[in-house]
Amino acid sequence: MVNSLRFGLWAVGIASAILLPLISALGFRTAFEHHVQHSSIAELEADLRFMTRGLKLENGVVVLVPKTLPDPRFEEPLSGLYWQIVDDKTQTIVRSGSLVTFTMKLPDDVLPLNTIHRHAVKGPDDVDLLLLERRIPEGVEGKHSWRFAVAIDRNLLKSQVDAIMLDTAPVFMLLGFALLIITFVQGSMLMGPLNQASHALVLVRAGRQERLTDMVPNELDTFARDFDALLDAGERQAREARERAADLAHSLRTPLAVLLARADEIEAAGQVGAAATIRDIVTGLEHRATRDLARANIHGPILGRIVELQLTPIIHQITSALARTSTTENLTWDVQVDPAHKVRLDQSDLTELIGSLLDNARKWAKSRIKIATISDQTSLRILIEDDGPGIEPHQRRMALSRGQKFDANLSGTGLGLSIAQEIVQAYGGSLDLSDGLLGGLRVTLELPHTNFGSGPIQLA
Repeated sequence: MVNSLRFGLWAVGIASAILLPLISALGFRTAFEHHVQHSSIAELEADLRFMTRGLKLENGVVVLVPKTLPDPRFEEPLSGLYWQIVDDKTQTIVRSGSLVTFTMKLPDDVLPLNTIHRHAVKGPDDVDLLLLERRIPEGVEGKHSWRFAVAIDRNLLKSQVDAIMLDTAPVFMLLGFALLIITFVQGSMLMGPLNQASHALVLVRAGRQERLTDMVPNELDTFARDFDALLDAGERQAREARERAADLAHSLRTPLAVLLARADEIEAAGQVGAAATIRDIVTGLEHRATRDLARANIHGPILGRIVELQLTPIIHQITSALARTSTTENLTWDVQVDPAHKVRLDQSDLTELIGSLLDNARKWAKSRIKIATISDQTSLRILIEDDGPGIEPHQRRMALSRGQKFDANLSGTGLGLSIAQEIVQAYGGSLDLSDGLLGGLRVTLELPHTNFGSGPIQLA
């Protein structure tokens, strides 16, 4: 089964455009055949009445003086119209010129006086004839009578029907064409609301609209409301999940602090190894809690809540905040971001993404940090690089892992690059580490202009 509404509409339309004119033509032919036959019978009956006028009374005796019928085809050989008169007493036969020497064999049936019988008989060249017969008596007694017969070739009737069908064929073809046009118009009217709803979904997915309601035709209003309710429920569940993750991470802080204090007591008691083991476990749990807090703050591409954001104001805001710290007073922030470049991210996610990467560059840079953007038809690339020591190629994969710190003297949890990668991946993008032109590390973020989040958001 083809799950295509458009295909179904066209299939029904084409079938209707073929079958309906065909059925109409067959019905019209049947009705016209019936009309032609009845009209021909009425004309033959009139010819019979005209022929009986050939009986004349002369000197007290009824004699037959055949009358020529008005239609000239009765005198044209084998024309298809024939008449014949048989004298019952003498068996004398008088025939039309169209019969030439052929005699129509009349059925041997009881023919009441002045009653018209209808027969199907064979004519010249064995053609099928429609024959009407009438018996006229000489007097009241009816001892002497004449049998009048008139016939028509059925092929003549058929040719009349064929001719009218040929003349009306363009009408039925036009009917089929009109049905195709009607199908196209109806299909357009039906597909129009669906296309409008599809366009509305694209706008919601792209973040240009928040919800479907009031963007679709009335016929799809229930669908739009249910879809919007589903979006609201999904957003509510995501928010609750983030809140639960944050609550869990915060709830671990106090027990971890107690464990660290206990480790100090154990170390003071001389159990240095046990204290170190406890500290390692606590450190791992702290990293995990910190990472979960950061993950809880990632909103991801929630339908209807993502709008276009200009990069320049956000980057300048973050660089200004970082430049005010005492350790970065001598840093040069080289921002080469096109003011026209925009991204479709949640604002808090974008701030977290750029902030974590610039903060990481600040920690390692010696004197300069460069931020630039490059855009093409499919994606926007954000390049952040510094003039620090960089990361060796074989260490870059590890740098994107959870809680990897290359210098224990620097503050932080080592989760900045990892969280940044998860944010980018949530929006269908990628994060790449490479050597920068300044001598240090270059971080390249690639974010698609559209279709972000086409797959499931995986933050675990």
